[in-house]
Amino acid sequence: MNTAPLETEAVKKVIRRFEMFEKGGKIVAAVSGGCDSSVLLHILWRLSTEMDLEIICAHINHNLRGAESDRDEAFVRSLCEKYGIECRVLSVNVAEYAEKHRLSTEEAGRKLRYEFFEHCAEELGENAKIATAHSLSDCAETYIFNSARGAALSGICGIPPVRGKIVRPLIEFSRGQIEAYANEHGLDYVTDSTNLTDEYTRNRIRHGVIPVMKEINPGFEKAFLRLSKNLCDARDFIDSEAEKLLEKSKTTEGYRTAEIEKAHPAVKNRAAAMLLEKFGFAFDYERTLRIAEKLGKEDFKEELLKNEYLVQKNGILKKEVKAEEKPPLTEQAFFEGKIPLNDEKTLEIRILSEKPGQSLHKVYNYALKDTFDFDKIQGSAVIRSRKEGDKADIHGGTKTLKKLFIEEKIPAEERNSVAVIADDAGVIWIEGLGAAKRARLSEKTVNIAAMKICRENK
Repeated sequence: MNTAPLETEAVKKVIRRFEMFEKGGKIVAAVSGGCDSSVLLHILWRLSTEMDLEIICAHINHNLRGAESDRDEAFVRSLCEKYGIECRVLSVNVAEYAEKHRLSTEEAGRKLRYEFFEHCAEELGENAKIATAHSLSDCAETYIFNSARGAALSGICGIPPVRGKIVRPLIEFSRGQIEAYANEHGLDYVTDSTNLTDEYTRNRIRHGVIPVMKEINPGFEKAFLRLSKNLCDARDFIDSEAEKLLEKSKTTEGYRTAEIEKAHPAVKNRAAAMLLEKFGFAFDYERTLRIAEKLGKEDFKEELLKNEYLVQKNGILKKEVKAEEKPPLTEQAFFEGKIPLNDEKTLEIRILSEKPGQSLHKVYNYALKDTFDFDKIQGSAVIRSRKEGDKADIHGGTKTLKKLFIEEKIPAEERNSVAVIADDAGVIWIEGLGAAKRARLSEKTVNIAAMKICRENK
């Protein structure tokens, strides 16, 4: 905790120590109109000349408190006008958004706020930062909240001073120090009436838990800052060791899990969480421990998102994505000519007449397996996809098409798009596999059906 009174110089030291922004920086100040954000805007305004800062203010009207929400917006607009700072406001129905997206109002409000802040930063220009008014008191409340939920180490380290574009210049100052600054400088601000109730969990912590902690230790916030720094150091060390382990284990196919399995549990668990994140999977405490326990042991395949799998095979951990299954072909009559099968390929069919007894190694430009005896068609023939119960004697006896496709290692998602020619007696030819035994060319063949697959994108 910064024990010196909150003043511009003290904030400058925090900005420099955490390299939040430099002279000539562009800042989006997130301002609700409450005490903390009003103080933040005042300090940034005072620093703007000295540090040549370009500042805009971003305010979001959540429309959750009726006239009070509109009052807050009007106050922030007047504050910006007083300082000569551009004010950008987003008015949105957070309750409606929360219901539509199945979020709590707190989650919805936070999501919309930060999307708006990001948008403002992008418009302000490259390297623009988003300054929020989070304080040391907010950090302590977050620590208690996350501890009660059984959060992992990273969750109880508090709110970081810098995270990407987001910077928090007041992060080492308590709410008491911030209020003292507002009083000293005669700053006006508005009070959110919901902050006075215990409707939200954070308010219950602020009103009920923090006072008890201060009874136990009047210097609780200062003690928390020491704890937070120790926790962050431990987290950073474990993260560093886990990253080294993953880098050492990385291969072109994935990650070798034998070495990860031997690591210290803290490092192994963190490595498991990092792997889930690297592969694009959400991770929580239960999932991380479950995956960490499996690393380096028996093979497994676990679906963590629809059609997306985490797979450990032969000591390698990787992600597999099941390709979207291609739709079946539309059934069409068999005839000579070019027949579009789908967007990717066309089947070209020619009927060739030959003398019996000719050499059948090649029939013009057609491979032998892409031919059959046209005169062996029984009844009428069609071109279609496989059907349940289809069988054919292609090689090694009569088998179902399902078994043939598996033996030929045709990917499951491709099987519906394999062209099949069938007559009244059943399957007569299969794309890529050839003709059924009953329709193969022989020395007695006179009329030959020859097929060629033409791919549109090749």
